[in-house]
Amino acid sequence: MADSFLLSEKLATDLNKVIPFVEGISLKIAALTGLEEKALQVKLALEESLTNAMRHGNKLEPQRLVNVSIDANSERVILDIHDEGNGFDVENIPDPTRRDLRDVPSGRGIFLIQKLMDRVEFYDKGSGVKMIKFFSQES
Repeated sequence: MADSFLLSEKLATDLNKVIPFVEGISLKIAALTGLEEKALQVKLALEESLTNAMRHGNKLEPQRLVNVSIDANSERVILDIHDEGNGFDVENIPDPTRRDLRDVPSGRGIFLIQKLMDRVEFYDKGSGVKMIKFFSQES
């Protein structure tokens, strides 16, 4: 079993490619760590961030790319997702737990990512997100 892996890839903006890509990464992380629950958390955050990058950042324009970098070892995984869009102000994203937003069918992606990952940092005016998940048997 490998004790680390690195990946740097440019994905075309195609929502049909997200699930197969994320499934492959999730399997690698589960094999690397033996922690299926943490691998699932990474999988969900990666899926959400890629979908957001394609849908909101790249506006589903197929010629635009999403840069994906993954640096994983048995202790942690670092995911870096960057789209070619204009970004957004993360401070102006409404809290989806607000009473008046609870029945709205979208708008929970960033909230979910922040709950699933240990560290989340938006950069380049919101066009990029760096996420870190730490692995340990205790947590």
